Amino acid sequence: MKFHKTYSFDDVLITPRPTELASRSEVNLEVSYICKHSKARFAGIPICVANMDSVATITMAKALYKHKMWVALHKFIKQEELEVFLDKEESKYSFVSMGISEEEIVRINKFKFLKGIVIDAANGYMNSFLDVIKRIRESFPSSIICAGNVCTPEGVENIIKAGADIAKAGISNGSHCETKNKTGIGYKQFSVALECGQAANELNALCMSDGGCKSPADICKALGAGSHLVMAGGLFAGYNECDTAEWDNTVNPPKMKMYGMSSKTANDKYFGGLQNYRTSEGREGWIECKGSVNDLAQDIKGSLASCCTYTNTRNLENLYKHCKFTV
Repeated sequence: MKFHKTYSFDDVLITPRPTELASRSEVNLEVSYICKHSKARFAGIPICVANMDSVATITMAKALYKHKMWVALHKFIKQEELEVFLDKEESKYSFVSMGISEEEIVRINKFKFLKGIVIDAANGYMNSFLDVIKRIRESFPSSIICAGNVCTPEGVENIIKAGADIAKAGISNGSHCETKNKTGIGYKQFSVALECGQAANELNALCMSDGGCKSPADICKALGAGSHLVMAGGLFAGYNECDTAEWDNTVNPPKMKMYGMSSKTANDKYFGGLQNYRTSEGREGWIECKGSVNDLAQDIKGSLASCCTYTNTRNLENLYKHCKFTV
């Protein structure tokens, strides 16, 4: 049996190098990619809020719009409310999320056009998952489709060939994920960002590193490793814009209930409880209120700009070309 060495974000650091940049203000944090299948342009700052129901809210999307950061709006938003929002300019950096059930496919097909779609399944290695990607690509030929999750180059290749523009990569590394503790399945996230980013590049496609980001530094490392985008959920939890979450206002500061979408709470809330063939693979807990998400957005942007100055990177989309890592 051969073992493959993998690394988490905590295992590595980026090495500084001589730089021509004299100020963080010289760095361009916006990226622009032409997507493989849709031929649509993905643009903005390559950060996306994960499609967790307590975090990926319309209010969050409105707040992050001015920062040109993306939100994968969760799939439990009421159809009417979603349609109204998608007609507004503030939805410019929004994906609409869906699962893989027939009910979800019917729901998504009620939309005439969607700029971006996230097809989400815990196990992106199922053949049935690839079939759903193919069906959605047929229905939405010009929409940016992001699909996952997988955590290996093979998984990325299958998802891209099925019709996705962006492979969502990462299994068991989310702050509220218990998959590795329940199943033994997983792959450390820095190695996911590195290997899946390379696989996507070889296919002229994009990779979104999903999970494991506990700080802006981890976002820098994921992009520096070669992922084109970074998705984070727990990092955005506890902010005022998580307005659909359960809040305990009897304490100071108030606390927000946070849970993974495979948790018992999520299953009780949306699916009538855990089925007898399932286990809870989501962690639950309370997070203190952190104030406005604008503070986090500015912190992330400032951190990315600083990382770019340390690595002589004028344009963020080229960060991976300039990054060397030490273990």
